[in-house]
Order: sequence, then structure tokens, then C-alpha cells
Amino acid sequence: MQINSNKIKKIREPHLRAPIIKELKSRFSPRFFNSERINNKNLRSIFEAARWAPSAYNDQPWYFYWANHGSNSYQKIKLCLSEKNKWAKTASAFIISCYIKKSKRGINKYAQYDLGQAVMAMIIQAQSMGIYARQMALFDKKKLQKILHIPLKYTPFVIVAMGKLGDYKKINDEELLARELNKRERKNNVATRI
Repeated sequence: MQINSNKIKKIREPHLRAPIIKELKSRFSPRFFNSERINNKNLRSIFEAARWAPSAYNDQPWYFYWANHGSNSYQKIKLCLSEKNKWAKTASAFIISCYIKKSKRGINKYAQYDLGQAVMAMIIQAQSMGIYARQMALFDKKKLQKILHIPLKYTPFVIVAMGKLGDYKKINDEELLARELNKRERKNNVATRI
């Protein structure tokens, strides 16, 4: 079957029950990217969106490291990915999303939640620029921290693979393509009035 990026977008389009903003409607998490670099202006906007995410006590308990496709750091990050995430080798950039456990007030019980908000802000900003993202939790966190010399105060939590959609005509992994063609499922009910 001949698949192009527009067909993938159509397949991944959600069936909405109510209107939502276009960045959320068009967002999905691909596994096949165009490895062309994300320009610095766009990266600055993506990280600025994270900077303005809400957080408990305004602690902003997050920090990010990023590497462009082909760089030495990018190769080191690839070494830490689980076998299930080897598809990520086509991403334009990897963003290591870290949370900060301690603040002036002691242990921050909301640090992971706040990091999640900052990452979602980045992803929605990226989506508004036609840049897609997929988050990965399966990686060797200790190895990553060691080989990239990430200070212990920053705890790597997820790696975000980011980039423009790849040309699906060039995908040479049938299993990966089949996963990309899967219907997007969502649970039926997420809220009840009380």
C-alpha cells in the first residue's frame, strides 16, 4: 500500500465530540520523522512555551537538554533507548525532559506533574509550527545521566523525539508502518458532573 504523510494525517485525525483548538486536533505522536533540523528560532519558541507553563508555587521544576540529529550527543541518547524505541532514529531532535526533585521548600511532590505540563506546552507550541513530537519513557535513565554528564539534581523522566513528519513512502519497516496505520482509540468518558 502506498502511504504518504497526508494519508497518515487523515488516518490519525480524531473523531471529535466537541470542538477543540487545531493544535490539539492535529496532534498525534508519529514514529517516523524527517531528520531535517528544527531551526533555532523554532526551538527557542518551543522552549519558551515550556518556560511559561504553570507550576506549583511557580517553582518551574524542569530542565531540558536537547541534541540535533547526527550530533555526538544525539548518538549517545540513541544508545540509551530501549529496543521498542529504535524507531526514533529518524527524529530531528531529542529533548531530554528532566524534573527537579527539591526546591527551597524541600521535596517537590508536584515536580513530575509540573514537568508534564511544561512538556505539553512544548508539544502544542511545536504542533502550531508543523513540528510533531512523540514522548518516550523507555530508556536507561542512569546510563543517560552518566554518559551525558547530567547533574544529579536533574532527573531525566521522558525523552521527546521531535521533527517534521517523515515521507512515509520511504518507510522500510512494515511493522512500524502497520503501527502508524492503527486507529486512534480514546476512552468514551473522561468526566462526570457531580
